Amino acid sequence: MRDEGLGSSIAFMEERDLLLLESAISAIEEAASAVAGEVERDRLGESTLARLSTVEAELNRSRLALEKIIREETG
Repeated sequence: MRDEGLGSSIAFMEERDLLLLESAISAIEEAASAVAGEVERDRLGESTLARLSTVEAELNRSRLALEKIIREETG
């Protein structure tokens, strides 16, 4: 394989990886929104709501971490 071809492959993979990370962020946003909706409905027990609030916070932290990675990689 020639170096030029390898460089093109690497650039393509980076773009593909970026798209996958952006897709993951969208999925996390949807999940966090669904969890927040359940918390707002307040139909569940107190301990369940507390756990869901923790899940929502963890999802948001994960989203922020992925966004930071994208910023760092796209510079």
